[in-house]
Amino acid sequence: MQLLRRALLYAIAVYGLLLFVVFIKQREMMFVPTTSRVVPGDIGLSRVKEIEFRTGQGKRLYSWYDDADPGQSTILFFHGNAGSLIHRRHRFREYANAGFGVFMLGYPGYGGSEGGPSEEAFNDAAQLAYDYLQSDGVSADDIVIYGESIGTGVAVTLASRNAARALVLEAPMSSAVRVAEAHYPYLPVRLLMLDPFDSIERIDRIDMPLLIVHGDEDRIIGIENGRRLFERALQPKAFYQVRGAGHNDLSDFPILEEVEKFISRH
Repeated sequence: MQLLRRALLYAIAVYGLLLFVVFIKQREMMFVPTTSRVVPGDIGLSRVKEIEFRTGQGKRLYSWYDDADPGQSTILFFHGNAGSLIHRRHRFREYANAGFGVFMLGYPGYGGSEGGPSEEAFNDAAQLAYDYLQSDGVSADDIVIYGESIGTGVAVTLASRNAARALVLEAPMSSAVRVAEAHYPYLPVRLLMLDPFDSIERIDRIDMPLLIVHGDEDRIIGIENGRRLFERALQPKAFYQVRGAGHNDLSDFPILEEVEKFISRH
């Protein structure tokens, strides 16, 4: 009996230590930035401007921006949790070549931008980017808010607070809590998580056309996340299931055509 009690206490201590480590390291697990700054002209994006602005705390953020062709919308793009803008350069080029304006936000702590990553920091930076576009003469009716992976949480929050032409969510989380619970069922994720990105609680506040794009073989953010958001969202809305696509290869599929058709319809 004494041996059993000791074993139980040891197990409790080990589990408690695990919870402590996960809690203090969670942002290192969630956010995986490439921190080096790259000027777009140095990688062949000669038309693209590097935009620098400062947060309320005085931190410098570096983003990429290319104006829209006449009559076209501007995509305000929020990328996923890993890498930086340089890893989305092909996406930037693809959408710019289609005539869209593209503004890709450099998150705090990513790509030379100062500060540290968190949901609050991302949301504050997203609002600055939206305000910058409006100050540059881009009306709300010409802004398409576009999120990829964890960036969908940023996009949903921004769209719940501001007007725009449309919202596009690519491989969206219904919430970061739900995704983490699927991967770590042995942890009390809801009690530990600092950055829940709770899109499911905000999606029905958004009054603009919505397109959700999700791969049916996504093993990181399962397609049921996108379906839950779609079910709760207001009309008009559309769901594009990309057959054979996972999470990290979704951009290899012809998504642009669906995005163009959706925007033109609305």
